[in-house]
Amino acid sequence: MIARIVRSAIAVTLLIAAGTAESARTDPNAKLFDGRAGPVLQRFTSEAAFRRYLKSLVPDRRVYETVPPPPAPVVAPAAPPPPSAPAPMADKSAGAIVVTGSRVANPNITNNQNVGVDEGGIVKQIGNYLVVLQDGRVFSVDLGPGEGAPLRLADRIDVYRSEEKAASWYDEMLVLGDRILVTAYNYNEEASEITVLRMAPDGRLRREGRYLISSNDYYSTDNYATRLIGDTLVIYTPVDLSDGDQGFKYPRVRRADGDGEADRGKALLSATDIYAPPGKIDDPVLHAVSFCPLKAGLQCRTTAFVGPEMREFYLSPTDAFLWIGAPSGNPWGIDYGNMRRKACRAGEEWRDRGADAALLYKIPVSGAPIGAVAVEGVPSDQFAFDAAGGHLRALLGRVSGDCAPYDAAKPLALLDVPLSAFSARIRHIAPAVYAPLPPIEGGQLENRFVGDWLVYGGRTGWDSSAPDDSKPPVTTSLYAVPVARPWATTRLTIPHNAIRIERTGNDAMVSGYRDAKGLSISYVSLAGRPRIASTVLLASRFESEGRSHAFNAWVRPDDSGLLGLPTTVREWRSGRGWSDSNASALSFIGFDRAKQLDPAGELVPGDGKPANGYACAVSCIDWYGNSRPIFTGGRILALMGTDLVEGQMDKGRIREIGRVDLTGKPRR
Repeated sequence: MIARIVRSAIAVTLLIAAGTAESARTDPNAKLFDGRAGPVLQRFTSEAAFRRYLKSLVPDRRVYETVPPPPAPVVAPAAPPPPSAPAPMADKSAGAIVVTGSRVANPNITNNQNVGVDEGGIVKQIGNYLVVLQDGRVFSVDLGPGEGAPLRLADRIDVYRSEEKAASWYDEMLVLGDRILVTAYNYNEEASEITVLRMAPDGRLRREGRYLISSNDYYSTDNYATRLIGDTLVIYTPVDLSDGDQGFKYPRVRRADGDGEADRGKALLSATDIYAPPGKIDDPVLHAVSFCPLKAGLQCRTTAFVGPEMREFYLSPTDAFLWIGAPSGNPWGIDYGNMRRKACRAGEEWRDRGADAALLYKIPVSGAPIGAVAVEGVPSDQFAFDAAGGHLRALLGRVSGDCAPYDAAKPLALLDVPLSAFSARIRHIAPAVYAPLPPIEGGQLENRFVGDWLVYGGRTGWDSSAPDDSKPPVTTSLYAVPVARPWATTRLTIPHNAIRIERTGNDAMVSGYRDAKGLSISYVSLAGRPRIASTVLLASRFESEGRSHAFNAWVRPDDSGLLGLPTTVREWRSGRGWSDSNASALSFIGFDRAKQLDPAGELVPGDGKPANGYACAVSCIDWYGNSRPIFTGGRILALMGTDLVEGQMDKGRIREIGRVDLTGKPRR
């Protein structure tokens, strides 16, 4: 995870640990744990306790210990304080920008990780309109009555009030009824900024107000900061604690009506909403997870955890999961100072097992009690998690705490734990619970859960660039794991590497490169015994965007369908750079009931010249990409920068049947 601004964090460590007497009743999950007594999750008991912790974060007192300190004595803690009330808006006019759902439908057009959890993206649908986020602006496009109807730019509005007062980056958008929520990061305000827009039945847009939520930059190269479950907005926000007591201010929710200035607002949380670290922390960060019912004017319920900066956030329809590095001072503590390393031989490197110790928190959407488990392993991204059927499953990279050759593959394991195993007592998952899986052959892991299967593979090196002509053709192992029987993993061979794995109905697709001749795509059938059903080459075309939303699939009732993803003829763009703001073409690949792939061609952007008078003034780098395949109501559309194009399949080929330039003049 790479932030746009890397904040320097220096801090001492403080041991805060507590214990409790074990329950006398039988624990059905006892066999999952190794018996080591861990601390109990505890929130700070008061403002004074939290401030004492912050004051201990003095840079010149930082020390590394050669051995972990002994565990804290087991004591019976007092009952934890109740959660604080949601932060109300600052005045009685708060209802002015309450986001209430209307009867307007919001068909899902986003390649979301989980059904029922919408992720912040750059294009959404409200009724018969598409809304697009680009250049710090929102565009509304009338799709017309059906396929082939003229696409009409209905309206365009700056999300920002003025260039001088604009946020820095306008990144994500969600919709609820006829409301649009645009998430931005504002460096001047040091806050995540959520602007609420409303679309009228004729597609016209207006600003209703905005909220500012104090945070560091939320940006991730692959994850998303905002999600929507029903009418509940879920937000992850990090807050750096390295300045200690002097620099810390509680995250606040501030509101501004219309184009007005934000009020002073109210604190998003208090000290008693913050879970103390159960051990020592280097460079601590406050990880805040907020659940905000939009019908209540963003009166959020927020819980926060103090932990190391490294984290991964995953949201299922019922629970949020936060993986963060574990503090030292526990029986499974991290050796931050690397004082216990061994001397390795030539050609080897030390792989620190401690760096894989972590805490995994479960935060129920319903507000039920929070729980945690201690795990050994690092997820590659949010797609390494899946919660279904009362279980959480995770693909984790694991190391043994020893010397290993530089090019040795990191061992992998599947963790499968019932949700009931998460509790206030932090217990350490027993080694036998991790199902060992074959390592990948390269340095970068790609993984997806597809129903009852986990599919994973990888590539040599850390980026997605096509191999140069001097290297031999690539073949790669791909693994299909039945999550209920991980010992029955099937190894498949694909004639290329893996730079993307996506769900396609009940199956999967994999894209990658065999050589520099172009992008290869394989269809992985998971019905019965897993197999590579077909592979095709998109000659002289290269994948140009890496986010999950850049891909989409349309599976018809007869199990045939269409895939879409951004490509370019420029090989240098195959690295899928995070700040690449060039428009891409959209390549489409059809497949029949037998899962045989057939390239259908491309829809292409215009010449890139904006209409007279149009210019980008704010948020002109497309950190989330700018090209998306869209399947809605039986129609095929392609967003490519500021071009929206409709296509139609004709004898197995895609052809353009409509286009609208978003930089043109709205037809009001």
